[in-house]
Amino acid sequence: MGISILKLKLIIINLIYAMKISFENKIVLGFIINVLVVLSLAWTVFIRIKNQSAVISNLVLNWIIGFLFLLSILLLTVVYFIIKAQLRAKNNSQKLLLENQQLLQSIIDNASSLISIKKINGEYLLINKRYAAIYQVNDTKIIGKTDADFLDPELAYANRNSDMEVVKALKELQMEETIHQDNKKHTYLALKFPLYDSTGRIYAVGSIATDITERKKLEESLATSDKLFNMSTEMMLIASSEKFIKVNPATSKILGYTEKELLEQPFLNFVYPEDKKMTEQEVTKLKRGDITMQFKNRYLCKDGSIKWLQWATSPDTTTGLLYAVAQDITTLIELENEQENTINQLYENEEKLRIILENINDGILVASADNKTILANTMVNELLGIEEDEKISPNLINHFELFYPDGKTIFPSQNLPMERALLGEETNDIDLILWNPNTQEKRRVLISGKPLIDHNNRVVAGIITIKDISQYKKLEDELKETELKYRQLIGFKKGDEKE
Repeated sequence: MGISILKLKLIIINLIYAMKISFENKIVLGFIINVLVVLSLAWTVFIRIKNQSAVISNLVLNWIIGFLFLLSILLLTVVYFIIKAQLRAKNNSQKLLLENQQLLQSIIDNASSLISIKKINGEYLLINKRYAAIYQVNDTKIIGKTDADFLDPELAYANRNSDMEVVKALKELQMEETIHQDNKKHTYLALKFPLYDSTGRIYAVGSIATDITERKKLEESLATSDKLFNMSTEMMLIASSEKFIKVNPATSKILGYTEKELLEQPFLNFVYPEDKKMTEQEVTKLKRGDITMQFKNRYLCKDGSIKWLQWATSPDTTTGLLYAVAQDITTLIELENEQENTINQLYENEEKLRIILENINDGILVASADNKTILANTMVNELLGIEEDEKISPNLINHFELFYPDGKTIFPSQNLPMERALLGEETNDIDLILWNPNTQEKRRVLISGKPLIDHNNRVVAGIITIKDISQYKKLEDELKETELKYRQLIGFKKGDEKE
């Protein structure tokens, strides 16, 4: 019988454990079975007392009573073990829950974001250490408090409104919040989300806020850069080693292509054929990390014209991108070419003029408005005995003593043709005697002067011509003496001469 009872006990225990019902229902079921067993036991005792003279054997009733009593003890034992197992499982669950809570708290405390959970009425349920440090509050004392208890009214009102928006929307929302931190404004991107209880009703609002102050500054800087990028009148580009990646409107305006056309093709397709090789060589240098300054090449425009571009390019070796600024110097190149042609023509004309001047028998002297010698031909060099033009003074009084043709009256320097030419006056054939005290030579000259006037009617230079008539005057004097001599020989008298 003992074996049968043990088997019955094991069957009941396995049956109860196999039943997929909750802990509370198992307790209720055990209680009901125990009540039924006790009632059965009481009923058996009642039958035994009532029917003592009945046929039913007292021995059988004793066995029934004993069985019911053992069954009751068995059921109580089973209930005890169930309760003990459930308590052990509950303790383990609470321990695991505590460990998970500590792990979660450790994670959120070491997060750089501000993390908080608040009830719908605004009371705090949880904050992390970063949150406590920013707002300078104690994480234990803030539990049960609201924003109005430690924040400025304006900020508390703003936080409360954003929390209520999440409650109304019943979904997570992103929003920017401004916090005064270290005497500076910091911008945080807050992700707020609803928390639900077991019945599916919202009971709290969670918040994870990340400091995006530096990112905002970077975004503002990029926005400013993009604005300057688009407003620039010079070409600004970002390119790989083969194609343009980004171009500003000025690039399309200068070259005539749309942005799409410029980005679809390799940029070498736009380079003038004769300049492709040197452009490829320059790109190779950029790949090595060299910076390009004032690199010039030609580009083919959409209308068939050719533009000269001057490039300044900086490579990013980590990304392989090229950041470039190009200036349209076509007009400048044309002006340089025109200026070079003009200079060449002027040089040719100057050479022609010098050849002409050197082959003129008269002396030519040109002086600037500040009375400095610009040009002197060989005749002037020989006349003054000075080979270097820069050593010649336009003022002849610095080289000679000047006299009227009588050889006695001093000629005033302010009346010299060069002085008058620089004052804007023109003179013709001023007859002078130049006396060189060093060589004791005397020359008879005719000097003419003329001012050189620019388009603004200003005197920019003076030019004089010096004609040496010393030989002519000498011949003239000799001719007069010969004529007088022969006249005397043939009997001319003074009276006859006068007649």
